[in-house]
Amino acid sequence: MATQREEDGIPFSIAHDFQQFRLLELPPEIVELLDAPTPPRLSIKSQAPSSSDAPSASNTKPPYAVFCTPNKTFQIRQVGTSNSLFVTQQTAEAHGNDALFPTTRAIASCTTTLELHATEGSPTDYLDVLPVYDLVDGELEARPNEKTKEDIFAHIPFSDGQCEKAWLDMVAFEYSGSSYRPSAKILAQVWTSINSAALAEGVKLDQQFITEDLARAVAEEGHPVDLSAAICKQLSNDDQDKKGQWSCLDRARTVRFVGKNILQAKQATTSYTTTDFLDAWKDSLPEIWRAEAQLGAIEGLYHHPTPTTIIAKGSSPTTTDTPKLTAKAASARKWHEKFGKTRKK
Repeated sequence: MATQREEDGIPFSIAHDFQQFRLLELPPEIVELLDAPTPPRLSIKSQAPSSSDAPSASNTKPPYAVFCTPNKTFQIRQVGTSNSLFVTQQTAEAHGNDALFPTTRAIASCTTTLELHATEGSPTDYLDVLPVYDLVDGELEARPNEKTKEDIFAHIPFSDGQCEKAWLDMVAFEYSGSSYRPSAKILAQVWTSINSAALAEGVKLDQQFITEDLARAVAEEGHPVDLSAAICKQLSNDDQDKKGQWSCLDRARTVRFVGKNILQAKQATTSYTTTDFLDAWKDSLPEIWRAEAQLGAIEGLYHHPTPTTIIAKGSSPTTTDTPKLTAKAASARKWHEKFGKTRKK
């Protein structure tokens, strides 16, 4: 169907078969990204349809799809419109024996548009389903999920930057083709090896050091390199590039991390006297940091069941019956023995 051709008019026609289009309205901040000299990659992400890894604690239904910049997530909402909105295309038409003439043709009609709304929240709930890397009866146990970090991020409805931050905060890591989150017991044990290795190698943890070098030294105790590196990156000060090869630990953050995980690791066993806990905490820190092992550093993370005992608030991750990894627990060789040998030379 076409309009009557007039000398001063715009020829307009409507296609017999409409194509399918969805119109997306972009907020100014995304338009600015697209206009940048080197625009970043933008993506539309959704949760895997058959995924059983969705957070179940919340009654909020996860979004069907989200629009992501490198560090921000927008929920996609469909909004109806009462206006007649057509998508047009320039073409050439002829009627009868008339010559071809340029025409504007409507090839689609859009009754709805898609709007983007910035969404708050964190991907942490989606990462909570990662299998726990734990130490049970002296052996490492976990349930391999055979998923890399890239595989997991692809089906989390948040930007990769937000996923990366949550991954770092959880000290998640990759090992033998699977992804894990460590238990408090493992974190406390690996930290002890990091501290001992730093002492043996003469590394000052609150000064810049090469992350992988220290992580490989800790690997001699049977711990995955990526786990040791993840701890160092998580504890580094905010000025440090988390993706770089260097680390420089923030003292206050590290003291709190060590105290929290020692206390949580003990929670499933017998009661912990406050004195014994403080002694264990101090012994797990570099010598010059010992005085900072004070309860004020873990404020809000503990309570006292009795005047002389202490326990962590909440609970640490637990494991179920899972296949055992072939990796063994930390080797019997102790770092203090190695360090003792270096002192005798």
